[in-house]
Amino acid sequence: MELGFIGVKFSGKSTLFELLTGNHFEILRTGLAESRRGRVVVPDPRVETLSGIFKPKKTTHATFNCIDIMGIPSGNRHDTSSKYLEAVRQVDGLVAVIRVFEGYGDDGKAVTIDPPGEIRHLEEEIQFADLVVVESRLEKVEHLKQRGAPQYDKHEHDILIQCKEALDEGIPIRKISFPEEDKKRIRGFQFLSAKPFLAVLNCSETRYQERETYIREVKEKFPNMVVTAVSALSEKEIQELEEEDRDLFMEELGIDEPAIHHVIRAAYEGLGLLSFFTVGEDEVRAWTLRQGLTAPSAAGVIHSDLEKGFIRAEVISYDVFMETQSIAKAKANGQVRLEGKDYVVQDGDILNIRFNV
Repeated sequence: MELGFIGVKFSGKSTLFELLTGNHFEILRTGLAESRRGRVVVPDPRVETLSGIFKPKKTTHATFNCIDIMGIPSGNRHDTSSKYLEAVRQVDGLVAVIRVFEGYGDDGKAVTIDPPGEIRHLEEEIQFADLVVVESRLEKVEHLKQRGAPQYDKHEHDILIQCKEALDEGIPIRKISFPEEDKKRIRGFQFLSAKPFLAVLNCSETRYQERETYIREVKEKFPNMVVTAVSALSEKEIQELEEEDRDLFMEELGIDEPAIHHVIRAAYEGLGLLSFFTVGEDEVRAWTLRQGLTAPSAAGVIHSDLEKGFIRAEVISYDVFMETQSIAKAKANGQVRLEGKDYVVQDGDILNIRFNV
């Protein structure tokens, strides 16, 4: 999984990125645009519990990559924004970091705290970047049509016209109800407005106490959007304290859990993800999978050979396993199931893949 972090200039987006990645990242440059890519370790207490039971040689948490692009300028500087946004065309989902604190924008003017308005501005920039791609491809397709070229694809032409009409009306591509076959056709374009779009409200210390009000405000305007709130600067300052002082300061600021938990939970919900586990003496490991996928797909996440030679999966849920804390005892109790190719993996499943290559 890879997430793209976007936001207006001075939104605190980069502070949140540094907090999530532990300030470990690489710098990527494309022309005049610069971005940063880092890896985030997904904290999951179930992994630590399983590791304590199996005592493996290696314990591996799930991870995901995130890309932090340059801040989107205020106003209608679409060309500049489009160049910056190219860095996140390949990601699985977009995280909009929204200002909920006083300060000044890139135009030198005092910031008006308006989360829905800022989200709308970012959505417009995303749609403009997609419109550039659509119009460029449409021009080529229409040229093929005029020439009567055999490469001309009328169905692609119709889909692109549908995308352009929606974008012209301010409708993101994710809201177009395409048949599954058409979704596959447009996947290669990596349209930004087709990707899941989440919002993280980045609050000042005082505004964080009112976070539920701001979340409700966003949900009223964008009812289908996954929204969470953090106080990135406060947390970064807390991370610089001695470990024994961190919990005390977090409690005083009303921060119930680290920002990384909020962001990951929102990402898993917004992208429809789940975690499953593999366990043993060699390694206890968490894996990430899209909801609704079957056991062979989970096997493929582990290794492509396991998917090709999939026979069956031994399955037990984490909660059921914890009743005995032993695979052998769970098998004796009939709690470990044998599932076939049609089994839909659930969050917290512990899998052992039987395969033959």
